[in-house]
Amino acid sequence: AHAFSAFLPSGFESAAIVTADGHGEDDCTNLWVGEGGDLRRLAQWQLPASLGWVYTKFTQHFGFYAHDGEGKLMGLAAYGRPVPDLLDRVARVYRPTGDDQIYAVDPAFFLGEGPYTRAWLDLFGPGRALESGEPFSQERMDLAFAVQDTLERIGTALAERVLALSGKARLCVAGGTFMNCKLNGVLAARVGHGNFFTQPAAGDNGISIGAALAVHRALGGGPVEAPLSRFDFGPAFAPARIEAALREEGLVFRKLPDIEQETARLLAASKVVGWFQGRMEGGARALGHRSILANPLDPEMSGVVNRKVKFREPWRPFCPSVTEEEGETYFDYQGKLPFMIVACRAREGVKQRMPSVVHVDGTVRVQTVSRAMDPRFHLLLTEFKALTGTPVLLNTSFNVKGEPIICTPEEAIACFRKTALDALVLEDYLVTKGAV
Repeated sequence: AHAFSAFLPSGFESAAIVTADGHGEDDCTNLWVGEGGDLRRLAQWQLPASLGWVYTKFTQHFGFYAHDGEGKLMGLAAYGRPVPDLLDRVARVYRPTGDDQIYAVDPAFFLGEGPYTRAWLDLFGPGRALESGEPFSQERMDLAFAVQDTLERIGTALAERVLALSGKARLCVAGGTFMNCKLNGVLAARVGHGNFFTQPAAGDNGISIGAALAVHRALGGGPVEAPLSRFDFGPAFAPARIEAALREEGLVFRKLPDIEQETARLLAASKVVGWFQGRMEGGARALGHRSILANPLDPEMSGVVNRKVKFREPWRPFCPSVTEEEGETYFDYQGKLPFMIVACRAREGVKQRMPSVVHVDGTVRVQTVSRAMDPRFHLLLTEFKALTGTPVLLNTSFNVKGEPIICTPEEAIACFRKTALDALVLEDYLVTKGAV
């Protein structure tokens, strides 16, 4: 199901495929080749050789929630330094030649009673208290770097092996391991961005997509519309519902015919805006339908949004959304990256120009915005460029730490009230706090 979820919506007639997650029944990593609408497995790794287990166990060790805090670990890794052989006893990568096993995971670190095995405690010590808020030592950040680096090296070795076995030039990936946008960025650069595909629900929430597509094919259904270019398949809300919710809360609002222009003005003035438009996106990323938006040119903005709006750790990065036409001017990729799931590097000078959306290591998790797929968000970016010269906005999910992304107008209003959001845009309706 994971493999189908990545391959069939890719638009590729044939491709090499890697799936990797915590585990299925007994397996955890698979190499495939896709031809037409069919899959053929080329290699498989059984438990405990799970890349998902490795990354999730370290996520817990760093004091983050399993299956939720892996992105925090990925962000923290950028602050670390390389330390040779730091993780070789836990997970080792081999060069993918002949019938080599490519990588191995030592079960002594994962199979046992209690949260950590004796081997783990001897090498790494006890874990950090859950969500303790303690600052991280450089030694801990170096360990985070090693975890991410090991994942990227193993992922690259798997990709090289499946490309060689299949004879294909294109690569599709799925499974929770590939929610790691840094890993995806490494692989996309390896094969070329136009030859790489993963869909935005790469984790277990995407299994249903793959299963449905597989059955569709098995029952003789027609071709899947591909490549997948949008993911806003959730609910939308009529103006009457929005206006009723605003009146119920006693909020003063305006309905504006030029809402994009007015919102761009607020953003250019470094106001933080909740942006609620159209159908809700699926997946883990806000893509301009349920987003918190801010000015990427303001060096204080990432701190403001982390501290006063999202209530999350100050070292966590934010993502840039950019018009599809101009993305390559600022970021090092080719083609389209609509799902905020592939990292790339900012071009020279961009970190100085947009300090609030470029991570400490110079990487970004960019979203390109198509005029055809999302005309309203594209117009907002265009209006922001008219005021600032830059068609880029800081974009993060419309929620606070520990809560799901908002879906309904009522949830958007509740989030607006309890955070330091300066303005709330619900379709054509604008609500502001204070003199903005």
